[in-house]
Amino acid sequence: MRKINRLLTSAAGLVLASAISAPAFAQEAPADDEVAAGELVVYGKGETRQVQSLSADDIAEAPAGTSALKVLQKLPSVSFQSANALGTNEWSTRISVRGFNQNQLGFTLDGVPLGDMSYGNFNGLHISRAISSENIGRSTLNQGAGALDTASSSNLGGTLEFGSRTPSNDFGMDLQGSFGSESAYRVFGRIDTGDLGGGVKGYLSAVRIDAPKWKGQGKQEAWQFNSKLSIPIGSSGSLSAFLNYSNFKDDDYMDTSPALIAKYGWDWDYIRDDYPTALAIATNLQTGPYCANYPGYSQSICGDDTYYDGYGLRKDLLAGANLNVDFSDAISFELTPYYHSNRGLGTWWTPYVPTPGGARLSVRSTRYKIDRGGFTSAITIKFGSNELKIGGWYENNDHDLSRVHYPLTATTTSSIGPRQWPQMAPFSMPFRYLMNFKTYQYFVQDTWQVSDAFKITAGFKGLQVDIDNVYDVTSTSTLAARDTTGKLRSKDMFLPQVGMNYEFSDSVEAFASYAENLRAFTTQPFLTNQAGFLAIKNTIKPETSWTVEGGLRFNTGGFKGSIAAYHVKFSNRLLSVQPCQIVVGCASVLSNVGSVTTNGFEMAGTYKVTPSVSLFASYSYTDAKYDQDVLSGVLWATKGKQVVDTPKHLFNAELAYDDGHFMAKIGANVQSKRYYTYINDNSVDGRMLVDAMLGYRFGTEAGALSDLEVQFNATNLFDKKYIATLGQNGLTFSDPGGFLQSMLVGAPQQFYVSLRKRF
Repeated sequence: MRKINRLLTSAAGLVLASAISAPAFAQEAPADDEVAAGELVVYGKGETRQVQSLSADDIAEAPAGTSALKVLQKLPSVSFQSANALGTNEWSTRISVRGFNQNQLGFTLDGVPLGDMSYGNFNGLHISRAISSENIGRSTLNQGAGALDTASSSNLGGTLEFGSRTPSNDFGMDLQGSFGSESAYRVFGRIDTGDLGGGVKGYLSAVRIDAPKWKGQGKQEAWQFNSKLSIPIGSSGSLSAFLNYSNFKDDDYMDTSPALIAKYGWDWDYIRDDYPTALAIATNLQTGPYCANYPGYSQSICGDDTYYDGYGLRKDLLAGANLNVDFSDAISFELTPYYHSNRGLGTWWTPYVPTPGGARLSVRSTRYKIDRGGFTSAITIKFGSNELKIGGWYENNDHDLSRVHYPLTATTTSSIGPRQWPQMAPFSMPFRYLMNFKTYQYFVQDTWQVSDAFKITAGFKGLQVDIDNVYDVTSTSTLAARDTTGKLRSKDMFLPQVGMNYEFSDSVEAFASYAENLRAFTTQPFLTNQAGFLAIKNTIKPETSWTVEGGLRFNTGGFKGSIAAYHVKFSNRLLSVQPCQIVVGCASVLSNVGSVTTNGFEMAGTYKVTPSVSLFASYSYTDAKYDQDVLSGVLWATKGKQVVDTPKHLFNAELAYDDGHFMAKIGANVQSKRYYTYINDNSVDGRMLVDAMLGYRFGTEAGALSDLEVQFNATNLFDKKYIATLGQNGLTFSDPGGFLQSMLVGAPQQFYVSLRKRF
């Protein structure tokens, strides 16, 4: 750990020294959906907030199918975790920015809201399901608060905006096949129509994935289809529309703990290949003994040391359109309607609920349904030195959330197969909630170009989210205990934002901003008993934040980069606690437990050594601390403690070579230790992960090999063993013994080879 801290400190000094000695000022990202070719990182020229974008080339240099979220981890203040090498296993995938976790960020695709992208999402879907990585033209990170017009009800922290690639003007096909460790394969194909006349063009793509887990039994398999059509409207407008479908089946990795890793090692997982032992463990857990010896295992296995299986299934249809019309040089209009349908299932073979008349196990399944539609719109008016933009967002979302148990037979094999949508009727349904979410948001923003060098943006937005929950009375015989039928409203109609940008020269500019945000309630307040909901429904408050940040962007010679510092106050933090002393006794409920103060700074830079060689580095320091102690049965001393799952130090370094034919890259991602208890009495170690890439592009005159690319990738090159994801089952106040089974191990060394051919 001392070595990592010394490395991080040295790296920070190196990046800072480089920035001071070679100030940089990046080129502004193009107005359309894609970052200019050859620009891997764009630093947001002219923006009044901290903004950085990655190009499609950056995603293409990662192993085929890598999540766009994982590629973003190179940017400052981004912490990314996953149990699989590509970052596509949704149970384990987590991203945080400046100490805000995934469900406190905002995500959009072509302006369409993706919700908070959490597992079991109620108002969106994961970017890996929304679009294939090859069809992403840009990925933009706002580390602070995001723009006023971002369609999100969760972005206390930053926003991640993804844009799909523009259809090509020329007819052509892209075919790509990749093969990797564990016999994983992925096939991608896309056909571009080219210009069909009058500028109309489009594309259609398909993906097939079959990727076995790196430990245990099971795999990730998927079919995915993307389509996009672009239509010019005269000389003053355009219409683009997309229709995407995905069918993901994903076997999960088993949750672990430091104690389980110490006992069984890093490869311990579900025992899906051994149903008889799973039955025996369940029997002993229910009747005793809790720990026992089983044939084929060298150690005594206790009741919760392993389970039989767990997987997630998701089917999504996402459609959206972008209409842009210039009525004149001074007035323009934009409209983005969209629709999203989702059907999902998350399973766990539970030893705690036996099948009546059958096995000592049952399959506990959480079922998800989303049917949402809405639109965003805005009108922009230019007058004098001002540009006034007024717009809003509306969404109507029906969400069906239920928990059921499916029966299993006491035979030698499970009667529900891997990655299967169960066909039998459940024998119990502990709960079912039918929720309707209505979201209303408006914004007003003025951009005033005070002079050629000085720009001010100022405005505000209002957000209101109404939740109407109806408890299904057929779901349980204990209606009075579980009925949380009721309504909640999150509302703040004045959330201001102001920023400035000043160009000292063509090489240096300064920016500063202040923003307030609100995170609307989710399903969480209703997922309790009736007494708990009645206790909080009139007192609970939505989480809020305010952020102030400022920094410099530079551009001198071959160097581009930025330095920024920030201060964040996060208030009304929500946590499920027992809000009384143990001797009094009360149910655990979602409660506001105080605030968090975060101070930090971040820097990033790209240096073009030669036209073919580039260096990239980023460093960030995040000091996020709880401001109050928390009462939950006892008074926990959380005041002044570091926020859980938030590394203080993050460092990335990357060396890349690309001469148009031969390409190579090696990069290191370093994170310091992360606490997983609120009183900071236990943590997981920091780690350094190294990824590498080698590739070659054949030219257009290579005969049968023309426009062929071959690429080799290695992830976790030095096979580092580490704990990746924290808190997928929640975190805890204290765990000195390391028994919290709410962690996932990161993937070991993996290799991939990809072939890509353009026609």
